[in-house]
Amino acid sequence: MRRKKALFICNPMYGYYKNIILELELHGWNVDYCNDKPTENSFFKGMMKIKKSLLKPLVKKYFDKLISEIKEKNYDLVFITNCKVFTTEMIKQMRNIQKSARFVLYMWDSLKLYPDNIDLIPLFDDAYSFDLEDCEKIDGLKFLPLFYCRGFEKVGQMLEEDVKYDIASVCTAHPNRYKIMRVLFPKLEANGVRIFSYMYLNKLQYLYNRVRVPEFKGVKSNEFKFIPLSEKENLEVLKRSNNVFDIPHINQSGLTMRTIETLGARRKMITTNVDIKKYDFYNENNIFVMDEWNLEEIEDFINRKYEPIDDEVYRKYSVSNWLDTIINDEDNKYLASKIG
Repeated sequence: MRRKKALFICNPMYGYYKNIILELELHGWNVDYCNDKPTENSFFKGMMKIKKSLLKPLVKKYFDKLISEIKEKNYDLVFITNCKVFTTEMIKQMRNIQKSARFVLYMWDSLKLYPDNIDLIPLFDDAYSFDLEDCEKIDGLKFLPLFYCRGFEKVGQMLEEDVKYDIASVCTAHPNRYKIMRVLFPKLEANGVRIFSYMYLNKLQYLYNRVRVPEFKGVKSNEFKFIPLSEKENLEVLKRSNNVFDIPHINQSGLTMRTIETLGARRKMITTNVDIKKYDFYNENNIFVMDEWNLEEIEDFINRKYEPIDDEVYRKYSVSNWLDTIINDEDNKYLASKIG
């Protein structure tokens, strides 16, 4: 029997694409992969957020090269995450070349951050998003939460014998996150709470933020890291942590990747996202929703024991189950009781 063939277009940051490719292969697919943008150069990524229009010639050259590489191939699936740089005309051109392929889009960022992508949705056979609010507002967009990879599942099977941190925080330094963390963390540390904090920021974005973003006025470069943690490094931090701290982007309602990874690692979480209470894995013993900076409540939560959740609910958020939905376009099983 012929193995089905997929073209997978995805951002390589944090290595999620490797886990998705592995799962596709385990599901019996041959996979061709390409980056969702021409380069991982810091300048390019910074300009994507500051002045995207200046990058059009480079994007066009990159897309033309991609078209020349795939025009003689026949794919069963073209699977694109986020689609940050390709235009509607480019997707139409790709569809014209791959007429027999099923085209699938998955958004793991909010459409408030990438509003141009709203016009892309009708061009795909199926389009999904992690953001429930986007799915409720936009026709043709199906709700599908993010996933945890197999490495986090392994962490979840480990005994917490060598705990080094009471709270682990690994994130991109968005303004709302930085504003809260720069005040809250020193107060917790003054009370003896052990915190691992790793705030990543693109260098060009850092320079822009210092000048243009009020929350970053007066910041120092040593407050940030300019290289993101690898998945392996992140897993090592989780192994020695009891709780994970997470603040979603102010323009997103969907649960972050960090949230689902915390679920996979069977760790407790402190978050500001009240929408987490809608999900079937929510347990107030494991998840503290911080609406005020009440240090005593946070410290009390940190000392609680993790309470195991139902195994069927746990498995539902695995990368394998996530990919089953992408491949097979299963009925949406994420919107029953409490989204589960």
